[in-house]
Amino acid sequence: MVMNLGWPAKASEEPLLQKPLYQANVHIDPVKKEVSGSIAIIFWPKDPKHAYLHLYPDVFTKRQDGMLWEELLGKEPGLGTYDSNKLTVDGKAVAGKKTGHILEIPLAAEGEPISETGPHKIELDFAMKLPHNDGRMSYDEHAIWLGNWLPILAVYDQGGWRLDAYEPVGDPFYSEVADYEVNVTFPAGYQWASTAPDKAAEVTAPSKGEKTARLRVKDVRDFALVVMDASYQSTESKAGDTVVRTWWRQGDDVQQAKQNHQAAVSSLAYFHQNLGAYPYTEYDVIRTGGAINGMEYPALVFLDGRHFLANAEYAIDTVVHETAHQWFYGLVGNDQLREAWLDEGFTEYATISFLTEQYPLHGAERVRRRLANGTFVPLYVKEHQRPWQALTEFPANQYYSDLVYSRTTSMLWLLRGAWGEERLYDVLRQYVATYRYQLVSGEQWKAFLTKAAGEDASAFLDYWMNLDMSQQEQAAAWLERQREKQQK
Repeated sequence: MVMNLGWPAKASEEPLLQKPLYQANVHIDPVKKEVSGSIAIIFWPKDPKHAYLHLYPDVFTKRQDGMLWEELLGKEPGLGTYDSNKLTVDGKAVAGKKTGHILEIPLAAEGEPISETGPHKIELDFAMKLPHNDGRMSYDEHAIWLGNWLPILAVYDQGGWRLDAYEPVGDPFYSEVADYEVNVTFPAGYQWASTAPDKAAEVTAPSKGEKTARLRVKDVRDFALVVMDASYQSTESKAGDTVVRTWWRQGDDVQQAKQNHQAAVSSLAYFHQNLGAYPYTEYDVIRTGGAINGMEYPALVFLDGRHFLANAEYAIDTVVHETAHQWFYGLVGNDQLREAWLDEGFTEYATISFLTEQYPLHGAERVRRRLANGTFVPLYVKEHQRPWQALTEFPANQYYSDLVYSRTTSMLWLLRGAWGEERLYDVLRQYVATYRYQLVSGEQWKAFLTKAAGEDASAFLDYWMNLDMSQQEQAAAWLERQREKQQK
């Protein structure tokens, strides 16, 4: 029996009000590995005195030491450069204050009255030479991949300004939905793929040997871009109304590239059906260099080159996982620095759900490993580790994987056992519909789960997400009551 929860399926489909608008003009030199340009950000302030920008590329202008940084960037990363200047607010020059990669911006010049309504317009010029590393923003001889590269507004939430440092564990990002208008100029012999619907882009030739693509997209949490040389080719198919493209290079295994593409197409269609409508007209899966494994951005994901080798067994898993992120992180946002389980755990549950249906033997093995790693936790209890903690508290990537991915997935998999796959997806669809394009917290998920279950879910979540072993029996009893109610 599947309960009709009675929540409004279209509750969050109303137009978003007062979204930021990012307008950028960018020039890219893929030979010199240089990116320069300007950005205007039109936004409605939540703090009448200040705004803050994340300048993530600045992190990679300095040496980062330690095992975790080495795992992220590689053993011998090359530093980049980054410069930002000509800062104005509403057309008037202001003096910003940079601390780490955070730029603090007064919303009026000194001595000027501060408007408490808005909107305001921040304008900033920037220039960078790209770092060379294994991470999200780098290059090799065939491509430049730009993740988390444009200046982006920091989030102001119930706890105030969120000005966290860039962490080497997990995805240290927290961003609100916005609209982007990005004009990108680069050499005519290169191709590109971006968060925007690239097929709809207007392309002009402003000077000999160059072209400019006018890229426009609404309701996205970030804007990623890859510029590729002629060694790249793509396969294209449709999943519903969305064009799916998979990009790979000469020398990659063609059969593996096609398998990756098919996994992207079929999983996007599966999640569209089970988690709610995918709103973007294009979705790109792009082979990069480095060793980032997979990295999600709205309407675009990166896969490092290992996924395009012959018989890359884990490639399909990564494709499906990054595709599921289009819903958990992309459509439903969260604080990835303090509550990473809300996107990674839900994404991994969706991943194994798809794999068990489409690739049964492979999916069953992934389920087995997630349950083994997510339920046997005495070490983590002893060391006071838990899924629901900040990235700064994870001492190693294995801790992060077992707790954030496996522990959360195990919780949802057992809930599926009690409710059945259909009902759990019904609840998740309503969850996505309710918080579509918004930011959600763990407490909001607790309240949502409580309403769906018809009884307080606190003990269940405290046991699974906080590793409160005193709640183990109560959590098991809660789950058994859910099973009994479902069978009636």
